[in-house]
Amino acid sequence: MYNVRGFNVSDSKTVVEKRAALIIKYRKLKVKKKENEGDKTTYFLSRGDSNNIFLCIANQKTIGIAYIRELKSLIDEKGVEKGVIITDGKYTYSAKANAPKMGIELIPPTIPTFDIFKHNLVSPTEILTEEERERIIKFYHSKPYQFPWIKSSDPVAIILGASPGDILRMTAHSETAGTHVSYRHVI
Repeated sequence: MYNVRGFNVSDSKTVVEKRAALIIKYRKLKVKKKENEGDKTTYFLSRGDSNNIFLCIANQKTIGIAYIRELKSLIDEKGVEKGVIITDGKYTYSAKANAPKMGIELIPPTIPTFDIFKHNLVSPTEILTEEERERIIKFYHSKPYQFPWIKSSDPVAIILGASPGDILRMTAHSETAGTHVSYRHVI
C-alpha cells in the first residue's frame, strides 16, 4: 500500500485479488488450488459438481483476445464449465465480443473491492433456486418479467453470478417496518 495525495492506495494485484475473494465468497465457491505467475493468479474453484477457473490479471492496461484464448485453452484442458477473468484494466472490443461465445465471464474493473453487502443501504440478496422461483411465480400469479428489474451489469448481480432470467430475493431490515422481502428479475 502506498500514499497518493493523502489517500492510501493498494497495489493493483491486491485490488484484483480482493475482487476475486469477494466473488468467490458470494458465489459460494471453494478454492481447490491457487497458482501465482507474476501478475497473473489462477484460481481453480469448485461448488458441488461444477468447477470454475478464475484468472486474475493485474498491472495490464488492456486485456485482449490473447487472454481470452489462454483461459479458454485452460478450460478445455482441465474440463471445467466456466472461466472468469478479473482485472483492473479495460477489455478490448475483441475480448468483449468473443468471451461469451467461449463461455468466459468478464468482470468489469468497476466492481468495488469492499464488501458491498456490508453497506447499510444494500440488502442481503440471494439467487432463488428453481423450486423457489416456481413457488414465488405461482404465489404472485405473475410472470418473471413482471417483477421489478435489476440489470445483469449491476454490481450485486455480478458478484452473485446472476444471469438474465434469474430472480433475486432481497431482504431489507428496518427499525420501523421490520423485515421486508422483495424480488428482482435479472435482465
